[in-house]
Amino acid sequence: MRIIAGSLKGRIIPNVFNVKNVSPSSDFLKGVLFNVVGDDISGAVFCDLYAGTGNVGFEALSRGAAFCIFVETAPELISLIIKLSKQFGVEEKVKIIKKDALKALEKGILDEYKPDYIFVDPPYDKGFCETAINKIITEYYPNKKTEGGETYGREDKINIIVQHDKREILSSEYPPYKLINKKTHGKSFLSFYRAEQL
Repeated sequence: MRIIAGSLKGRIIPNVFNVKNVSPSSDFLKGVLFNVVGDDISGAVFCDLYAGTGNVGFEALSRGAAFCIFVETAPELISLIIKLSKQFGVEEKVKIIKKDALKALEKGILDEYKPDYIFVDPPYDKGFCETAINKIITEYYPNKKTEGGETYGREDKINIIVQHDKREILSSEYPPYKLINKKTHGKSFLSFYRAEQL
């Protein structure tokens, strides 16, 4: 694997296929993802929720993201992300959170760091994707009531990008989020969600 574009183009991300439940996003899928995001990544805060090797998060930084939060539990993968962030000279743009992804959401990482994009790529065949989406919405975009009973949400809405197995069918709507784009490659889908203005 390698970083395919931007300031870190060509840098190598080591393969870690010996680590259980880690299957890094292919270079092709990364290219598709960031082609959809486009120039909006420039200056953005990116969250790599099930970070693994940090493959996608480092690609975001290479393409101009201002900051990346890596959420990972495996010590060997955390050590790798630390090592790569130093090799790539981006330590000051990185926050590594050693915590289960869902627990990290519950602890308020989204409110603390206010990411513009959150990339969700849990192990396939576990059913984690929908759970993570709902947790993001619950923790980051709570539906609150005004005194008049009207519902409102946050103005700083996060973009949710989910990589999932094509057999894991996700809804087109997780209110107030709607599916705005979907890309497919082999057995993998990339589903892009954005919140509507309430």
